[in-house]
Amino acid sequence: MRGNLYISIPSADNGKALPESITRYDWTESTYNEEGEVESTSTIHPTWEQYGEKYKGQFGAPVVVGEHIVYEMEASWKDSEVSTLIALGSSKVEPNYTVMTATEAREFIVLNTNPQI
Repeated sequence: MRGNLYISIPSADNGKALPESITRYDWTESTYNEEGEVESTSTIHPTWEQYGEKYKGQFGAPVVVGEHIVYEMEASWKDSEVSTLIALGSSKVEPNYTVMTATEAREFIVLNTNPQI
């Protein structure tokens, strides 16, 4: 399955968590005792970097474009996830937290990546 949108985030924000309302990418990690029994369980709400690493098999690796990173993701219109992502970019200059279609993301990457010579 592939995502339905792309978002460009500032590289400096890669260690920040995804918006709290987007929980579809959370996962559970357990610690075990010596007998192999679950000792504790915790839910991980990922940073952008953790999200990119964990879901690169599903969406492909994030693309670094200058001072920005483009992530592919699946977000719901019905559950307001798309609106949440769009709101991240309000009052910010493009490409900071800019939500894009596949065509727009490809164009952004091509126009802002130096060709390897």
